[in-house]
Amino acid sequence: MKIEKITNGVLKQHCYILIKEDKSCFVVDPGMDKVKILKFIQENQLKPVAVLLTHGHFDHIASAKAIKDMGAKIYITEIDAPKLMDSELNMGFMFGVKTEVALPDAFLVEGENEIFGEKFEVVYTPGHTSGSCVIIYDNNIFTGDTFFEDGVYGRTDLLDGHEELLQQSIVKLKPYLEEKNIYAGH
Repeated sequence: MKIEKITNGVLKQHCYILIKEDKSCFVVDPGMDKVKILKFIQENQLKPVAVLLTHGHFDHIASAKAIKDMGAKIYITEIDAPKLMDSELNMGFMFGVKTEVALPDAFLVEGENEIFGEKFEVVYTPGHTSGSCVIIYDNNIFTGDTFFEDGVYGRTDLLDGHEELLQQSIVKLKPYLEEKNIYAGH
């Protein structure tokens, strides 16, 4: 599968599009720049089948509804699912962003998840939010805001953050971070 990165929004959030040979695709953390993301999908004649969310903050979910409207199913942990429906919970209100309500179609569970014929491993990593997770596909790990590009770990000073849980999640993740290609949320 080919992986494309689209950096978008004022927070420079990374959206990843995993493209199969048949042009179907999985979208990980579709951020705030709906126009940029949809333009990429349309110009490349892609068919989104799933939106995979590492957590429910507004800068990672803002375009989820638009991609769902293209026929994709939305996957998120059950704990963070309420953030898809509430700009207070997803912190959009802090930046004047009201996200479109996007109901989840299924929940990501810890362990193996088979989604449209592909196997994704999900590891729960609470701390940045109570329902944060990382998504592993093949030799690639999509860390959301649990682990950033520059090696910094996710913030815990935001609503629903928890420093001790994040530290435990980082210890749990260390073996994966050493073995996989890291695709961070920022």
